[in-house]
Amino acid sequence: MPSNESKESMVFLLIIALSVLVFSFVLFGTTGIRVVLGIILVSLPFYLILNNFQIEQSEKFVFSVLLGLTLFPSLVYIFGLVVSFKIGIVAAFVLFLLLAIFLWRKKRS
Repeated sequence: MPSNESKESMVFLLIIALSVLVFSFVLFGTTGIRVVLGIILVSLPFYLILNNFQIEQSEKFVFSVLLGLTLFPSLVYIFGLVVSFKIGIVAAFVLFLLLAIFLWRKKRS
């Protein structure tokens, strides 16, 4: 069962995410929302990977965004040299998710 502090931080992060989405919609329209959701989606596998290590919640968030904006496009580019970029995006996302699941199972056992 998550602690009360964990629930409060999740509510806080949700409020921050929603305010960023509203702000990006007001400034840039639908494109702004798509960009913010894309950054969140790209950062998700790295957040799950970092969740297996003993680091603070804020560090996980910042490092997952940084890794998502650096490693993910690099791997997609490498895959894009061999196959189409759309397939490369899906392949990189699945690869990082499988890495997160592998680390989670290894930590659990």
